[in-house]
Amino acid sequence: MYMLPKVYAAQVASQGKPLLWGAKVNCYSLYYIGPLVDNICGPQRYLATYLTSAIASSTTSYWLCKGPSVGASGAIFGLVGSFAVFVLRHRGVVKGAEQDIQYIALIILLNMPIGLLSKGIDNWGHLGGFIGGVGISLLLGPVWKLEYISKGKRVYKDKAPIFTVINKNRIIKS
Repeated sequence: MYMLPKVYAAQVASQGKPLLWGAKVNCYSLYYIGPLVDNICGPQRYLATYLTSAIASSTTSYWLCKGPSVGASGAIFGLVGSFAVFVLRHRGVVKGAEQDIQYIALIILLNMPIGLLSKGIDNWGHLGGFIGGVGISLLLGPVWKLEYISKGKRVYKDKAPIFTVINKNRIIKS
C-alpha cells in the first residue's frame, strides 16, 4: 500500500502541472456525479459502471490516442453516460429531467472543445468512457416500471434488461 503515493508522485513528476489540474477537476467531477449515480444505481451497478467505463476508456485511448493518457476522467465520463441513460429512460417519471439533459449536454459541449484545444487531454478516452457507461447502463439499468399491487397501490420495480434476458433463457424443470 505504501507504493501508491510513490506511483502517484511519479505521475505528477512526469506529467507536471496538467496532471495536478486534471486530478482536481476529476475529484470535483466525481464528488458531484458519483453520489448521484450511486443513489440511482446502487453500489454494485455503480462499481460495474465505473469499471466498465474505465476499461472502455483505456481501450479506446490505447487504440486511437497518440499521446500518453493518465487519470480517471474517462471513467467519470462513463458515470455521466450512465446518468444520461437513466434520465432519458425515466424523463416522464423524474422531475427536472429536461434540466438534467441540458446539464449533461453542457458537460459534453464544454469538455470536447477544451480537449481539442488543450494539449494532454484525451478526448478519445472521454468518448470511450462515455460509450462504456451508456452501454453497461443500457444492460444493467435501472429501469423503473410501474406495477400495480394489492388494493390499487402502485410501486416502481426495477426491470433491468439483463435480468429479463437471463430469466427468458432459464430452463425450468418441473
